[in-house]
Amino acid sequence: MKTLRSTPLRLSVLLIAVFTLFMSVGLAMAFWVMRDALAADITLRAEQVIEDLRAIPEPEERLERAHEIISAADPRAMLLRLTIGNQTVGSVPDLPEGINDADATALPEPVADSYLVRRADLAPGALMVAVGRDSVAELSETFVAILGFALLPALMLTSAIGIVVVRRTSARVEAIRGTLHTLAGGTLTARVGSPHPDTDLGDISRDLDRMAEAQESATGALRQIGADIAHDLKTPIQRLAVRLEALGDTNLPEDARDQLDQARTETAQIIDTFQSLLQIAQLEGGQGRDTFGPVDLGALVADMAEIYDASAEDAGIHLTHALNRPLPVTGDRNLLSRLIANLIENALRHAAGTDIHLAVIGRTLIVRDGGAGIPADQRDVVLRRLARLEASRSTPGSGLGLAMVKAIADLHGAALALGDASPGLEVRIAFPD
Repeated sequence: MKTLRSTPLRLSVLLIAVFTLFMSVGLAMAFWVMRDALAADITLRAEQVIEDLRAIPEPEERLERAHEIISAADPRAMLLRLTIGNQTVGSVPDLPEGINDADATALPEPVADSYLVRRADLAPGALMVAVGRDSVAELSETFVAILGFALLPALMLTSAIGIVVVRRTSARVEAIRGTLHTLAGGTLTARVGSPHPDTDLGDISRDLDRMAEAQESATGALRQIGADIAHDLKTPIQRLAVRLEALGDTNLPEDARDQLDQARTETAQIIDTFQSLLQIAQLEGGQGRDTFGPVDLGALVADMAEIYDASAEDAGIHLTHALNRPLPVTGDRNLLSRLIANLIENALRHAAGTDIHLAVIGRTLIVRDGGAGIPADQRDVVLRRLARLEASRSTPGSGLGLAMVKAIADLHGAALALGDASPGLEVRIAFPD
């Protein structure tokens, strides 16, 4: 089906169709013009014989002249019958005027395929002239031969050239499309490559490679800046956490110890946020694909439901799961475990007191809760880093849970969709075949 949608193929078919149409119209017009000319010539020959005999006043001379014409003419080219009184020249049977097929008449052999018959009253005498129309039949055969030996080979040649052009162009288009898909998947080192003549596709290929190089350089610089900032901040924050731990082992007043515990909690949250941001950046950069392999999605969901069953029970939530003909997917089991865990924890955090249901249908993972859900106009927002809705700002979290889910789904080429569970949120992740 992709080949049928190819623009080069459609253009080639269109050009071949236009070429065929014009050739056919040209041949048809030439055929009709030449056939009309031959028909006019045949009619003129019949009229000339009639006028020739009409110009002879004496019956005997007219009969003699008619005999001469019959003797000199090829029966396939002309037949003649002249009757004056009780004398008749020519053994041709009486034929009706017009075009007559030889098969339908009792004509002497050899005969033409058809004749143009003209009748005239010569006063005295009745004349019938039949001029053979073999030249018209030969014209048809000639044009059939032209069609077979000129038009059809030309069509075959142009079609072969078109196929070669379509294949080469399609290969270039597929190379460009494949590079775009690879770049969109996070592999910024992808290039169309291979030198190409100065054509529009060659220009597009080179422009795409230049754009990919610029994007790779810019993204690399941003990643390096992010990594440097994260590293430079992560180290002193970890040192701060160590010092807070050490400070907790000293004798402190009760009020100071409460403040210390809050500081330790917030420091731990900052460290977790940094770790999540770094991991999301790594996932968006394509890191982790080298560990991909077959993963039993149904078994993984069952394991995660068992792991979180106790936590859900403590929160007063009934966690269930269902498997409907689950199929294996290609991915990293640890990352997919993180994805499912984030979805479950997100539901536990924002849909307390409701039921959570996990399901696998084929290669589609579904997580549904009975909470407040997410408004349709905010579903793209919550997938961004550090994005939190106004209603969830009073709950713990950094706003990276669903962003992490999206990064893992994108790395696996899965389609992520947030929907309405009526009530609650429904998350669907469809993995590719």
